[in-house]
Amino acid sequence: MTSPFEIRYNGAMSKESFLPLLEEWMKKHKLPLMPVIWGITCLIIGVLVLIGLQGYSSAEREMARQFNGQQLILAQQAARGIENALEEIRQTARLLAMLPEIQNLAEGKPREVREATLRKFYESFSERIQLLFLISADGRMVSAFPSESWNRIGGRDGMGLPRTKGTPLAGQESVQFVFPQSGGAGSRREVSALIAIPMSRGGESAGTLGCLLDFNRIGERFLGTLRPGKTGGAWMISQEGRFVAHYETELVGQNAFSARRDRNPGFSYERIDRIMREEMLKGNTGMDEYVTLWHREKKGTIQKLIAYAPVRTAGQIGSVAVVAPYSDVTEVVWGSFKGSLWLLAIMAGTLLAGTYVGQKINQQRVLAEEKVQWSEAIVKSQTRLQALFDGAPDAIILVDPDYRISTVNKTGLDWYGRPMEDFVGKSCHQVFQGLAQLCPNCPAEESFATGRPAFRERASLVVDKTKRYLQLFTFPLPDRNGKVVEVVEYVKDVTAEKRLQQQVIQSERLAVVGRMSANVAHEIKNPLGTIVLNAELLQEELDRFAEQDTAEAKNLLAVIKSELDRLIEVVEEYLQFARLPKVNLEEGGVNEVVSDLLAFLKEDVAGRGIMVQEELKDCLPRVQVDPRQLRQALLNIVKNSIEAMPDGGKLTLATEAKDGWVEIRIADTGRGIPEENWDLVFTPFFSTKHGGTGLGLPITSHIVEEHRGTIHLESFVDLGTVFTIRLPALPSMA
Repeated sequence: MTSPFEIRYNGAMSKESFLPLLEEWMKKHKLPLMPVIWGITCLIIGVLVLIGLQGYSSAEREMARQFNGQQLILAQQAARGIENALEEIRQTARLLAMLPEIQNLAEGKPREVREATLRKFYESFSERIQLLFLISADGRMVSAFPSESWNRIGGRDGMGLPRTKGTPLAGQESVQFVFPQSGGAGSRREVSALIAIPMSRGGESAGTLGCLLDFNRIGERFLGTLRPGKTGGAWMISQEGRFVAHYETELVGQNAFSARRDRNPGFSYERIDRIMREEMLKGNTGMDEYVTLWHREKKGTIQKLIAYAPVRTAGQIGSVAVVAPYSDVTEVVWGSFKGSLWLLAIMAGTLLAGTYVGQKINQQRVLAEEKVQWSEAIVKSQTRLQALFDGAPDAIILVDPDYRISTVNKTGLDWYGRPMEDFVGKSCHQVFQGLAQLCPNCPAEESFATGRPAFRERASLVVDKTKRYLQLFTFPLPDRNGKVVEVVEYVKDVTAEKRLQQQVIQSERLAVVGRMSANVAHEIKNPLGTIVLNAELLQEELDRFAEQDTAEAKNLLAVIKSELDRLIEVVEEYLQFARLPKVNLEEGGVNEVVSDLLAFLKEDVAGRGIMVQEELKDCLPRVQVDPRQLRQALLNIVKNSIEAMPDGGKLTLATEAKDGWVEIRIADTGRGIPEENWDLVFTPFFSTKHGGTGLGLPITSHIVEEHRGTIHLESFVDLGTVFTIRLPALPSMA
């Protein structure tokens, strides 16, 4: 086998080995041997350090991108929650404004009648508003309840009510923020959301109905609990550019553009100002970065990640932002990079030790006769270098300018489980990727063209047919004329690091999304109950008009009730995901769970034209199992399989024992899942189904992990999907 450490001159391989030629060249130029070798060693160590730094920088950038993506999800969820909270009150107020009982209050009714009427409807809001008031068409205050709340905030002047043609709130439906004066310096400012609903009767203005909400409670509910990373937080600005909510409460009510400059007059906040002005206040959704001089208790230059989403209601635009220091991301990356740093140090130490040993050998070689000395040095050096080449923990491949493989080290051969003959002389893109042409964005092509190292990161299948994430570094090998005659491809397996990153991100995602799901679901569930109750009452009212044609109204009401039932089902699924209960493991068998599930689904599956095939092996080992939770996990998968076969098909449930595990396999002949979505199906809220919540498979993954098992997915588009669950078998008592 040709040594990878022989060199080429003018494109042809020299028959002489590397060290004698190197020494001859140094003698010609009067250069000492060992300093040159030490210089080469230091250069190699420098390259290794550069590779490590490049890998760390790449991981840090990727982690920051994914972290900010999670912040964007949180910002969108919070924005939707605030919109829904305001929209619920606005819709209720709109219904009140249409009632004659409210509209007639502006016609000189006695004060006791006005207060009693407003009290009744104020109490129907269940403490969700601070104040309910009525303004006549000519701008006079007709009534407000509770009156003490009106007086406490300073009446009309204290609220700073907007005016249209001299009449406050006349003729327009709006949701605006008001900031009454309160407290001294450094105290928390109370922010209210003012909802104004114009009333009309017979085409004429009948005044304005107003509701005042405590927005501090809404902000605390949807933004106060958000804390991405270790020190992140959330804030919101109004359409006028004022903070209406902030994790640093003293900023609430201040102008978002001037508040930062007031703290740091000499510092430029141009970037965050541009983000707020050109993106957030224009209703855009996105992610970005900016620099500030403070974050909570931290001081100094701090780079922050920001994700933002708009809050739209009644024609007004506000924006929610979720921010976190970049250092929260780098701490996680550094923790996962320490292992690679140790490996880099070991490799550098090995090179230094090898160079030191080489120096000692060279000193002894000088004492012998020159010809014998040269011969021995050649053999020993080639042997050691070849050993280093084959002993490297990562794959090393040499390719020529035609992209044919010259040699592969032992690690590379072991990865692919093939002999050297299957590689040498063949195209690298054909052998490793199965392509007839060069790989897209080939790093070896870049190194041949530029004469500089290159780096790529890609996924590949190796000998065990598993997907691995590889980092590919290429280094050019020029001849003495500077022409690149070979390229070294150094391939590093970073699958473990990638999986660790994914586990960290998934854990943080599940924790944050779980808390968010619980908050949102609970807040939605209560008003849903109210809507369902009122829908039932409305049904009873329609039934009283038997002599009139109410068919269309009843049909509309039926649609509303149907959609409410579906929404309640979605909320229950959110709550189930938020709770993610711990399993109660006990000794049992998986066949009983599978059989019970098939009996439950028998009629439903038969009605869909789906044939069920049951392949349960007898005498399976016992496992630690929570039957109820495992049944739920299997049901989630089977539901997806049934939905993937709308025109019928075949569903197979099989069990078997293999290598100390008990396997449960669920296979269908449905539409299949594209390969690019395989890693996303267990991510919360990812769904390709219309109306799907994307929570079924994440719940299944959690249940399997609680059983100390694994779940694996294989799928082919238009052919079907196979889910394999593996649970550890208990030792046999025989």
